Amino acid sequence: MKRSWILALLAAVVALALMRRVAVTDTSADEARAAAVTLTDAVTFTRDVAPLLQQHCQECHRPGQIAPFALLNWEQAYSRREKIRKVVTGRRMPPWKPVAGYGEFHGARGLSATEIAAIESWVKAGAPQGNLDDLPAPRVFADAPPLGTPDLTLTAEVYTAPGQTGDIYRCLVVNNVFAETRYVTGVEFVPGNRKIVHHAIAYIDTSGYAVELDRRDPGPGYTCFGGPGFRAAGYLGGWTPGSRPWGMPAAAGLEVRRGARLVFQMHYHNDDAQPEADASAIRLYFAKEPIDRRVHFARVIDTNVSIPAGAKRHELDITWPVRRDMELIAIHPHMHLLGREMKVWATLPDSRVVPLIYIDDWDFDWQGFYFYRTRVRLAQGARIDLKALWDNSADNPRNPNRPPQRVTWGERTTDEMGHAAILYTLDDERLNYRPQ
Repeated sequence: MKRSWILALLAAVVALALMRRVAVTDTSADEARAAAVTLTDAVTFTRDVAPLLQQHCQECHRPGQIAPFALLNWEQAYSRREKIRKVVTGRRMPPWKPVAGYGEFHGARGLSATEIAAIESWVKAGAPQGNLDDLPAPRVFADAPPLGTPDLTLTAEVYTAPGQTGDIYRCLVVNNVFAETRYVTGVEFVPGNRKIVHHAIAYIDTSGYAVELDRRDPGPGYTCFGGPGFRAAGYLGGWTPGSRPWGMPAAAGLEVRRGARLVFQMHYHNDDAQPEADASAIRLYFAKEPIDRRVHFARVIDTNVSIPAGAKRHELDITWPVRRDMELIAIHPHMHLLGREMKVWATLPDSRVVPLIYIDDWDFDWQGFYFYRTRVRLAQGARIDLKALWDNSADNPRNPNRPPQRVTWGERTTDEMGHAAILYTLDDERLNYRPQ
């Protein structure tokens, strides 16, 4: 399917998706007070654990953010201590899917072995609070746009997600037409209601067809899944929990052509009984310096996916030839519920192998774009190889079919995909764009 290249953001966009909402019963106040002891030679919350929560967890685990509970103080951490231990020792939190060392990315999350051991020791010791004098100052989260004052902020029409409706995919057409071609060097997607926004993608529409799709569907926007329902002329990133603004390399920009509109594909999830409203926005930063290279998008893809029922390890190998000298900026692997692993690497003309990304424990709820710390140079004659692996057996708890059925390529969550989107620039491109 040609229009499903970034279902989730997909996190850069990096960056990452919604923590599953699991009910956890708080421990009684008496039990909590009993654990509030100071152990001079043991790991304590105030001295050892609180700094780790500030650095790695509170970006999402605070009021108004996407995580289902806060971790700002000892009482909150104590009541969730066993859950915290399980997710950090299992390396499920903080969320970061790429295997370390197989590609180097901006914004990598993760705890060191020493930090994990400290949290585990703290829980095993009864999760002591420690000396209050050791407690670090609260972390301050800035409300101002991290990239400064945007050149243009566009806000989607208000959409209200009914209560307890599960997943909703809604495309909202932004009421703005670009009067001239612009190059975007910075993007920040701002979810209006993080309580219900699971992820978002900003597509560029130059066909005008999104307006027609909106007209046909009652209410704000129109229902969509996978792609926006039209052939997108590009996109301007998106949002996943914990994702950070996108910044393009020097002299490179994302092109928004004259006459284009933006369409926000919103993935909502409202567990509450009451309706929740959202009005998400995007902040755009236009080029102030000359732009010589356009940021291009492509997919390493093969739509001939057919996974037999019961197959435990069904594999697909894909090769994408590099026809012009280029530099990779970012990569976005994409699979659905049956996905288990994806590895992508490049083979240079001299046969050297360059690792690009490897996710060995695929999770449909955690996917997005990953930006390289250093752009990856690929010469003409190189190739990009991809190996995808699916589990269509009854042993896969995410398998939507009971008993398993043959699954083929498609847009629905219960269909499958297996490809990698890439952002790149071309060495021989010279736009000579000069901002007015």
